[in-house]
Amino acid sequence: MTAIVATTIGSVLVVALIVAARRAEAASRARELHASSRWRVPGRLRPTLAHALASADLHVTPESAVEAWIGGTLAAGLVAMLMIPAMVVPAVAMCTVGGPVGLHLARTRHERHFAVALPAALEQVAAELRGGGSVASAVERIGESSSPVARDLGRVHRRTRLGLSFVDALSAWPEEHDAPGVRAAAGALAVATTMGGRAADAIDGLASSLRHRLDAVAEAQSLSTQARMSAVVVGAAPLGYLVFASLIDARSVTALVTTSVGRVCLVIGLGLEALAALWIRRIVRSEA
Repeated sequence: MTAIVATTIGSVLVVALIVAARRAEAASRARELHASSRWRVPGRLRPTLAHALASADLHVTPESAVEAWIGGTLAAGLVAMLMIPAMVVPAVAMCTVGGPVGLHLARTRHERHFAVALPAALEQVAAELRGGGSVASAVERIGESSSPVARDLGRVHRRTRLGLSFVDALSAWPEEHDAPGVRAAAGALAVATTMGGRAADAIDGLASSLRHRLDAVAEAQSLSTQARMSAVVVGAAPLGYLVFASLIDARSVTALVTTSVGRVCLVIGLGLEALAALWIRRIVRSEA
């Protein structure tokens, strides 16, 4: 009976998510038109959450992120209640903590995407110069694209439309986005503004240099992959065993969450797990 109920609820959720995905664009536009009537994250927390979402390269509003987080937590609790009632509290707790933790772990995602896209953007500028165009036109075109660099170069283009010179608009870029390669890219584009097509080779050389730097960083990370995987396996093994034990013998999990001794053991175990994860992370970082 439980399997039938779970299957029915799962099917309904899948259909609802498909319908919601098809209407997502229209719904987002409607929310923009009626933003004043929608609830908002408290003022002090909203800028922090918006910055964290942007750093994780998640293009959603803080309100949408909070709704998805709460919805996922409730869904996990519902599934646990239907399958293994004793796992409701651990499932809800893990989802509640998992949202902020996942957002924290993904805090460098936008910077990684930006670093990868910057050489390609410079090569696009060089191609524009060789074709007889200008740096400003290339920046305008990139600013209208979906590249991770588009937001920065879009601000540069908007400043030029407000009357600021292109070189002055570029000078503010490194101050707003202090990422590796930004200062060199801003300087190269400023020089190319006055030199024209003759600077295409220099911009291509800078793009190649930035790409070689990324390759060196990627090679260093690949050398530490074994240590990272070992850390993941060692850290996930206790949690995996807990899930496996709950599927094989639910009574063991029931004793763990319903008795005083079991709760103490669960809290101590989770605390040691968190401490070990921090320790292993520090070791892996020092070796990398």
